[in-house]
Amino acid sequence: MPTIELKVERLEKLVGRKLDLKELEYDLQWISLDLEDINEEEQVVKVEYNPNRPDFSSPEGIARALKGYYEIEEGLPTYEIISGETVLNVDPLVKKVRPYIVCGVIRDIDLDEDEVATLMNIQEHLHWAVGRDRKKVAIGVHDFDKVSPPYRYTAVKPDSVSFVPLHGDGYPMNLEEILLLHDKGIEYAHILEGKEVYPIIFDKKNEVLSFPPVINGVLTTVTDETKNLFLDLTGTDLKAVNLALNILSTTLMDMGAKLETVKVNYEGKSVVITPDLNPKKWMVNVDYINSIIGLNLTISEMIKCFKKVRMGAVESKKKGYLDILVPAYRGDIMHPVDFTEECAIGYGYINLPLTIREGGIGQYHPIQDYSNRIRKIMIGAGYLEVLNFILTSSEKQFKYMNQEYNKDKIVEIANPVSKEYNTTRTRILPKLMDTLLLNRSEEKPIKIFEVGDIILLSKKEETGTKREVHLSAVSYHEDADYTEIKSTLDFIINSLGEYNNYEVKPGKNQSYIDGRYGEIYLNGSIIGEIGEIHPEVLLNFKLEFPVAAFELNIEHFFDQL
Repeated sequence: MPTIELKVERLEKLVGRKLDLKELEYDLQWISLDLEDINEEEQVVKVEYNPNRPDFSSPEGIARALKGYYEIEEGLPTYEIISGETVLNVDPLVKKVRPYIVCGVIRDIDLDEDEVATLMNIQEHLHWAVGRDRKKVAIGVHDFDKVSPPYRYTAVKPDSVSFVPLHGDGYPMNLEEILLLHDKGIEYAHILEGKEVYPIIFDKKNEVLSFPPVINGVLTTVTDETKNLFLDLTGTDLKAVNLALNILSTTLMDMGAKLETVKVNYEGKSVVITPDLNPKKWMVNVDYINSIIGLNLTISEMIKCFKKVRMGAVESKKKGYLDILVPAYRGDIMHPVDFTEECAIGYGYINLPLTIREGGIGQYHPIQDYSNRIRKIMIGAGYLEVLNFILTSSEKQFKYMNQEYNKDKIVEIANPVSKEYNTTRTRILPKLMDTLLLNRSEEKPIKIFEVGDIILLSKKEETGTKREVHLSAVSYHEDADYTEIKSTLDFIINSLGEYNNYEVKPGKNQSYIDGRYGEIYLNGSIIGEIGEIHPEVLLNFKLEFPVAAFELNIEHFFDQL
């Protein structure tokens, strides 16, 4: 979860009222922020915000919400935008590498030390939350007065253009050299891997503003004397680049700056004026919202709730509906159910009646009960439970385990945060091997297990996938072998009362040593695997001792009940 530090003194100026630290500690939770830490001496509050609310990545964004909560300023925030004459021309060549760009001009900035820090922090937060570490969105901030429009966004050969990059050694480098030698180039080279041309932004005099998504040119460095800014946001997702621009623009306007539009010309085919801060209109059923949150609010009461969360709301022409205007900096509203949460926040969670409906007492799902039973058995066998993410690395899931990689048989993440989380796991065992890698210096033996979900493709399911609950365990020490792990498996099966219904038959699996691997059967059906891990797999995970392991689909046991 991303975090942000809030200085009470600065927040008071933004909100427009005196704020007590204890009061603030209580109130922040009601606008969907989690308290991380409080420094009473320095009057600083550290909070966590949900990644789906990147508009909370600055004190200005949080102050907007607090103004509504305190009923100081309600309804849709309004921003005056100046129609500008600045033009940026987009070359069709960028379609091959980074097709979208949006821009804006910020006039008359006068940032103090805290606001400069906010500008730097919000860029990093947006790069992470919206930009997927610059892959989806990259932000450039430039001194507008040091370059001459119209600008040109194009793509060039890696060795055809040289410029002095920001935070470099002060001498010109071509784009290829930047990726090989510059710190930022090395960090973000993977985004442009395999591309024949690289994106670049020139001004009228062919001076380089930026080499997105890597680094700006030193020419447009922002200093304490900068009065006007040029913002460029490039990426692979038009909705994402517009959202990031809107959040950044409104934050700077809340700091007192003026916003001016830019004409983005896609080679005469279309002209897009950015930023576009027009709100998005939704029509939502009043009864639907009431049914979800368990209230019976009138239309006027509901309108009041939406205004408190800084949305516009009026009664629709269609009976029983509201027309709701969502601010341009909100990218988290995707379905009518999202408005039920906003209405509840506006009403006040603390004000919701405490009721227990008939049949409303929760209980564990039977498979969860069964999983808990197996956890107790594993702990009794001397194993320590670990919890891993369901997202994983395809490389570790397949290549490290000596398994063939077939992207048609797995769920791939379209825009992963990193290579470590680019697919969902189809087995738990590779994650346990990774856990051993991270803890290989700990005292031996290491005996760990996990009971958790895996995801498999299934044409029978509406979603195209199905979930299975698996148990996997590994033993790591100098004497780990098949006999040891088989005795553990026998203990588990016996404890579950299925010993007479299971057997292990020899098989072949590239993850295990031939002759020391078996397939586990229950009532004639294969339900898992067991054996000693292959030496190549051990080397892939940098392990120096043997590993004995097994993995079971425990839903087969549950089906026997």
